[in-house]
Amino acid sequence: MPVHEISDLSDARLAPFRQLRHKNWIESSGWFIAEGPLLVDRLLRSQYRCQSLLIDRKYQSQFASRLDEDLDVLLIEHDLVHEVVGFDFHRGILGCGCRSALPDLRQTLVEPLADSETLVATVGVQDPENMGCILRCCAALGVQRVIIGPGSADPLGRRALRVSMGGSLRLQLLRSRDLSADLTWLRDRSRLSSFATSLDGPAMLLSQVRRQGPALILLGNERNGVPAEILKQADHCLQIEMEQSGDSLNVCAAASILLHYFCRLS
Repeated sequence: MPVHEISDLSDARLAPFRQLRHKNWIESSGWFIAEGPLLVDRLLRSQYRCQSLLIDRKYQSQFASRLDEDLDVLLIEHDLVHEVVGFDFHRGILGCGCRSALPDLRQTLVEPLADSETLVATVGVQDPENMGCILRCCAALGVQRVIIGPGSADPLGRRALRVSMGGSLRLQLLRSRDLSADLTWLRDRSRLSSFATSLDGPAMLLSQVRRQGPALILLGNERNGVPAEILKQADHCLQIEMEQSGDSLNVCAAASILLHYFCRLS
C-alpha cells in the first residue's frame, strides 16, 4: 500500500480533493468523490476504480486494515484537511473514484429484458438530493438499471452520491440523450411497458396496476413532473391514492412508493 506523506498543499495529487465545497466534478472530469468511511467502503467494493484516498492522519489506524496493497494513500495532517477540501471534514477519509461517460442505453440494452425487471428513467430531475434519494430507493428496492435522461442531475455528483448512500455505485447507470426516441426504440424491441405518474387527465390508480413483462417507471422534474411529450408516449399514466388534503408527493416519496409496488408485482 503506497503511502504518500502530504505536506505541500500545492501537491498535484491533491487536485481531485481541493476546495470541494466550490467544485462538483462533472462527468467529463473523469473523477468523482466519495466522502466518509461508508461511501469509501462502497466505492472500494464497486465496479469503479479508486484512484486514491485522502486520509486524515488522525484516522490512519482506523482505515489501515481495510485498504488494498496497490491503492495510493495520501496521508495529511488533521490541521491541513480544512485547507485542502474547503470545509470542516471530520469523517477522516475521502476517496477519488474514476469514471467514464455513462454507456448509451441502446448500446447496452441489447439482450431481451427479463419479465420481472423494473427499470427507472429520470427526465429533468435537476436536484442532486432528489436524484440521490431516487437512486437509493432503486438500489434498496430491487432496481438494477437506471436510465439518466436529459436535464437530470449527475448521479455521481457529491450531493447525489452522498444522499444515495452509495446506491449510485451499485446500479448500472445508462445515458439517454433523447428519451422520447429511446422509448420508441425500447418499445419496438421488447414487451416493455412504461408507466408515468400524472395529476392531469385520465390515469389509473396505482393499486389497479397489473404488470405483464418488464416495466419502466418514468420520473420527472420536481416541479413540473414528466414532460408532456414523454407522458404521451407512456403506455400508462398513474396516480397514487392520497387523502383529499394532498394532491402530490415529492418525486423521492413517489419513487419509493412506485418501486416498492412494482418490484413486488409478478
